[in-house]
Amino acid sequence: MPSGKHATADDWVKYLILRRGGESMRQAAIKAGVNYHSARDNESGRTSTRAWTQAKEQVDKIGVSTIPAFNDLPPEVQEAHQNIEAFALRYFGIILQPWQMEATEHIFALLDSPQEEYTVINAPPGSGKSTFFAKVIPAFATCRNRAIRGMIGSSTQRLAEWYTRRLRAEFEREHVARAELNDEKLGLAVDAERTMQQDFGAFKPDAKEIWRADAFTVLQPDDQPLSQKEPTWSAFGMDSGFLGGRFDLVIWDDVWDPRKMRNSESRSDMYRWWDEVAETRLEPGGLFILNGQRMSSDDIYRYALDKKTPLDEDDMVEGGMVSEENSERDASFPVETPPSAAHEESKYHHLKYKVHYEDRCQGDHGVDATPYPEGCLLYPRRLPWRRVRHIKAQTPDRYEILYQQEDADPSSVLVDPVWISGGVGNDGVDHVGCWDNDRDLWELPMYLPSEPIIVASADPSPSNFWALQCWAYVEDSNYRYLLESYRQKMDAPSFLDWNHEQQTFTGIAEDWWQISNDMGTPIQYWIVEANAAQKFILQYDHFRRWASTRGVELVPHYTHSKNKGDPKYGVQMLAPLYRTGRVRLPGKQGTAARPHSLLLVNEVTKWNPEGTGSRTDDCVMAQWFFEHNLEKIYTPEVESVRQWRPSWLG
Repeated sequence: MPSGKHATADDWVKYLILRRGGESMRQAAIKAGVNYHSARDNESGRTSTRAWTQAKEQVDKIGVSTIPAFNDLPPEVQEAHQNIEAFALRYFGIILQPWQMEATEHIFALLDSPQEEYTVINAPPGSGKSTFFAKVIPAFATCRNRAIRGMIGSSTQRLAEWYTRRLRAEFEREHVARAELNDEKLGLAVDAERTMQQDFGAFKPDAKEIWRADAFTVLQPDDQPLSQKEPTWSAFGMDSGFLGGRFDLVIWDDVWDPRKMRNSESRSDMYRWWDEVAETRLEPGGLFILNGQRMSSDDIYRYALDKKTPLDEDDMVEGGMVSEENSERDASFPVETPPSAAHEESKYHHLKYKVHYEDRCQGDHGVDATPYPEGCLLYPRRLPWRRVRHIKAQTPDRYEILYQQEDADPSSVLVDPVWISGGVGNDGVDHVGCWDNDRDLWELPMYLPSEPIIVASADPSPSNFWALQCWAYVEDSNYRYLLESYRQKMDAPSFLDWNHEQQTFTGIAEDWWQISNDMGTPIQYWIVEANAAQKFILQYDHFRRWASTRGVELVPHYTHSKNKGDPKYGVQMLAPLYRTGRVRLPGKQGTAARPHSLLLVNEVTKWNPEGTGSRTDDCVMAQWFFEHNLEKIYTPEVESVRQWRPSWLG
């Protein structure tokens, strides 16, 4: 328009209608005959002319909304509205893989459920999962339902805001996305065909709604105000001071940072935060997604997958909701528990995508090979076999965890994780598992075939962490019930001391004895490594007095290379106990039982004779002390058999 002509209110009304119809700022200005720079200043709030204000009031008054209804959309846009593959290609130029379309089907089936749903999705690094789950899925969900309230979370607030800023930019994009040259060359992406606002109408609202990097609200049909509700999408990091609001769709992406989870206290703090903060932000009927690659056997993904919820009668009749081949439900029912304990299911659905599927492998490993589920490679172009084969050969442990989404390499560790969780292993055996999901710390099953022997063990260290455990051994069933597992920095007085002023014993040993005595089965033996026992314990007169008063016997354990590596009496003797479910671990939900048990589980599922895998082995050693010395402190009663002989021989 001529620079000397002022835009009237009618001109701005036409401009606003075009903008809400999905036109870019520049195209709307040209068609409405207004100055582009004036339009930009008015929309940003830097200026607000009288004509602009009148036009906004008029548009709001008549309820102008050009957000098209589904039936008014062209066929190709309706296809994009319903099909995630067409949606990603049309607006982002991304060529989705079969596993991503399979995951989408799973996600939106759960989102349509009237119940709160939780799911863990594990996929290898380099498979494009962050772009897919933090950009494509949220955009697809918003176009289908503008009233959705979503949250994108990550390990830090800064990273979460980067995700929402990128998503917000897509909603206000004026030009179609162009594929990067390398992605186009590899066949990973093409140029997009349209922008979302061109097909679905404007998404950016008037200035009265928030449109920030950490939170934004999209324009609603008929310009309905939503200022009193949560934004359409919000960003939160684990380091945020406060996690507020409730959401229909919660997506946590790559929240586990192994650099920050190097000790049991940090892991326990995160588990507690996850229970008390992260999981409580879901609206009834909402969907909670935890997405990322596996990092270790005690990461947040394993913690979530081990969560159980009780089944009511309707659930037991209807059965599980997800039945896809790759959807896993970890069912670990206890062996000696009341029948009601078996009426549980995993709280989280599980979608696990491996980089390579051995059972589907036909030797076709080219970049143009058919991907999963028809082929054996998940994403042949992004994760080609040449790269996968190199990682598998050079770092097999890293390959099994990061790329195959396993807790550890089952062939190289002391205990296969499936022996603990239960289920069919690679050997085809259906393992009963080791979790007692209704048992808390310092609890035993209600009915036991015989009186248990209570034994505590300790692997002390003069400068590092002590690993302490308490076990109940039942002779008739040959089961070992873990009562407590404890690992932290401590010294000899923290283990046991004498308070002269109060004339009482203090420390872990006394506390545990009192707890076990209240159970009616006091600790009878303490097994401690010999050198540590002599240096930290036996030199103190109060320990001898305490042992005599409490009726506790100290059993020193001698560790040397010969007995530690012995296939019959060494650490390897623990493996068959887990494989047959003879080790029973307390795992009651909502208590400290499972986190304490995971201190031991994390080590036995990573320990190997070469010393690689788990960063620590204190808990493994404490259990081995108990098993190795069990025959010394327990001698089964054997009924003597008298051979027949003639009476005259007597």
